[in-house]
Amino acid sequence: HAACIRQCRFLPGTRQPYRIAIGVMSSPKHAQQRRAIRESWASSSPEVLACFIVGALIKRTPRAPWDERHATELAEPDGGPHGELTVLPDAALVKREQSEYGDLLMLDNSSEVHQGGTSGLKTLTWWVHATTQLQNVRWLGKCDDDTLLHVPLLLQRLPYEPPHDLNLFGTIKWGCYSEKRLKWEPSYSNRACGRTAFARSRAPGEPANLSLSYEGPFQLALGWFFAMPYNLAKLLANCRYAHWFHERALHAVSEPFLRKEDDPLNGFWIFKCLRERYGEQHKGVKPLFPLRPAEAHNIACVSQHGLYQRPNNASIVIHFLKAVSAMRYVSALLRWQQSGQSRNWRKCCSRMVWPTERQAYPLNVCEGLLNEAELKAEIAIDEAAARKSDEMRRSLRQKRRHASHRFKASNLLNR
Repeated sequence: HAACIRQCRFLPGTRQPYRIAIGVMSSPKHAQQRRAIRESWASSSPEVLACFIVGALIKRTPRAPWDERHATELAEPDGGPHGELTVLPDAALVKREQSEYGDLLMLDNSSEVHQGGTSGLKTLTWWVHATTQLQNVRWLGKCDDDTLLHVPLLLQRLPYEPPHDLNLFGTIKWGCYSEKRLKWEPSYSNRACGRTAFARSRAPGEPANLSLSYEGPFQLALGWFFAMPYNLAKLLANCRYAHWFHERALHAVSEPFLRKEDDPLNGFWIFKCLRERYGEQHKGVKPLFPLRPAEAHNIACVSQHGLYQRPNNASIVIHFLKAVSAMRYVSALLRWQQSGQSRNWRKCCSRMVWPTERQAYPLNVCEGLLNEAELKAEIAIDEAAARKSDEMRRSLRQKRRHASHRFKASNLLNR
């Protein structure tokens, strides 16, 4: 697999028969998340190529004017962020990881967002790179670095060849988007845009009647994972509107700033770019049968229904895995379920998934689920946490002793 993942960067026009290449949107500091993905789903099939996308710069985006924390930012010595682009603080560490693994990309014209989501100013650069460097890949996708993909089931659901160039695969929703506000609203196929309470609202400093600026409705896929045919990604990569939008958001120094609207943004770009290419009457994408809630959901330890669910035999996309242990737990659970056994690992789930619960349950609640290597990795995490806790206690005791000595010295001088 190591030879394969280096093709993320080094081998344009690869002939490797990947069914899908997935851009994993990742924060610079999430090295452990990337490691967990490399050790789990990214290495589970030669048909899947995972490339981690980290912004080459960081955009210092201020809090929204109506955010109660905005005043605190303004009181900072430099007046707080103003939308400026700066050097990535962790660039050296990221480049070292890039050199070691070859599966990490810091693409030109891409940026992390200081206050916001992880992918809004990176997604288009991924489509441009992928359609240039990986021209023989059938599908191109995007997911977050807190998503685990159950690759065997994914490959069962995803056709080997796209039935149509305008297919979209994922959790499909309807929405409308305002380029003047850089916000979206959920919608339906037969509903006019700008009808929700949020769309009709007016925040301090915003112009009037922004509800009239929402366009759509259009179909979009939720950002925890989606895929589209190579040709649709190429249309995006070559689209004038998408590039204009990206450049405007990247270099913005006043409101509106792009913050956490990356889920619907790709769907809006497709909507606009299809009209740019084929005319204003174009009907839009042709989604494949969408992922059901049982197939794509956030992690849960108890619930079996809705947005948050326990992983099950149908799970393809499991999202909101914010810790390496959570990724390790879901990988082990899916492996165990594939053997045909059934048992509720709620205590192990709580320990591994929710950091606040880790101290409540000993590691032996996961025996029988985790293999020997996974148990050793968890022991190492516990030992590192214990060392850090001991260091903090020693540091605190030293500070108290120094404060006590200064207090005694002060009293002697005042006598």
